[in-house]
Order: sequence, then structure tokens, then C-alpha cells
Amino acid sequence: MAEHALKRARTSRAVVEWVHRQIFDGRLRPGDRIDVESISATLGVSPTPVREALVLLERDGVVSTQVHRAAFVEHFDARTLRADFHVFGLLSGVTVSRIARGRDPGVLAEMQRILGELRATPAEARTRWYELTTEMVLFQHRAGGTPRLRADLRGFGDFLDWTARQSDQRDHAEVVRAHELVIDAIAAGDEHGAAQARLADARAVAEEVIREFVRRGVLSAEAGAVGTG
Repeated sequence: MAEHALKRARTSRAVVEWVHRQIFDGRLRPGDRIDVESISATLGVSPTPVREALVLLERDGVVSTQVHRAAFVEHFDARTLRADFHVFGLLSGVTVSRIARGRDPGVLAEMQRILGELRATPAEARTRWYELTTEMVLFQHRAGGTPRLRADLRGFGDFLDWTARQSDQRDHAEVVRAHELVIDAIAAGDEHGAAQARLADARAVAEEVIREFVRRGVLSAEAGAVGTG
């Protein structure tokens, strides 16, 4: 029974990623209807993990369910993407601010360890340094977040994190510097500086995501321009 549940959970995660990809590629647009039976037939899976995936997608604000077996892609544009990344940056900023207040030596040492590995990772090994940046942020959320705050951050995580992985074209030095600014502020006990550095990083990622959506034709260039979203 446990093994079956694990396989089903893995299948539901695969359905979530499939829906993410359909939206990212512009094959699913805001307002489009998503039907359980249709996805089930397309992917060759049972309806159960599809329904479970739609629950996760609704939690993340990607879809909204309105009838028994259908869901609809939620509206998104440059403005909503910027707003979501901004809120994520604010919440994540609370965690690093709390770490800066406490300045626990063990927490500082672990962040420096991850940062050192990130610095040493070759610039061309993009997948690896993205894994390290994810490890860094998740560690900071665990170290500085309350249970409720961590739950709220997880709720933001899936779609934003997935699109960021696909979109972020900043170079290695820029990404390293963004994390250095957060950790330097933490080490100095600068709560506000740590929070602002994390927010700035989140906002930079938002622009990368919007730029990629524009490149793919999912958003118009006018909608993606800073100041019009």
C-alpha cells in the first residue's frame, strides 16, 4: 500500500510538471479548461493522480477548480508574476532577517559552506549551481522560518521555482553575488539589509521569467516591459 501511494505521488508530481510545461510553452493559456479525463488519456495515467496534481496546482494559484472534474488556468501576466515573486521575496526576506538577528554560528557556517561550493562550481555547470542556490534558500527558510512561514513559502514554491529554473539566464557571478549580499548582511547582523538583498534577488528572477515568457510568445513584449506589468 505504501509503495503504491509513493508511486502515485511521483505520478502526481509528473502531472504537475506537465501542466507547468504546457503553460510555459503557451499550449495552455489563462482561462483554458483543464479536464481530468483528457489529461489522464494524454499521459496514460489514472484519474486519481491527475486530481491530486490539480489540488497542488490550485494550492499554488496556477489553476482554479470550478466544477467536479474540470479546472481552469488562472490569469497571469507580467504584473501578477512580479507581484508573486515580490511576495515570495518579502516572505523569504523575513527568514534571513531572523537569521541575522540570531547570528547562530552553526547556521552561518553552513551558509558559508554552501556559498563556497557555489563559488567553486564551474560557470558552465548551470544545473549544479542552481541546485546549490535552491539548497541555500531552503536552508535559510528552515533556519529562519516559523512553521507557518515555511508553509507559506512552500505554497509559493512550485510554479515560481520551476519557471525560474527554466528562465534564469543570469551569469554565475551575478548569482553568486546575490547570495553573498544576503550572507554578508546576515553576518553583520543587518536584518534590514539581508531582507532587502533577498527581495532584490527575487525581483531580478521575476524579470528573467517575464523575459522568457515574452521570448516564447506567451506574453507580449509590451506587457512584459518594466512599468507596464
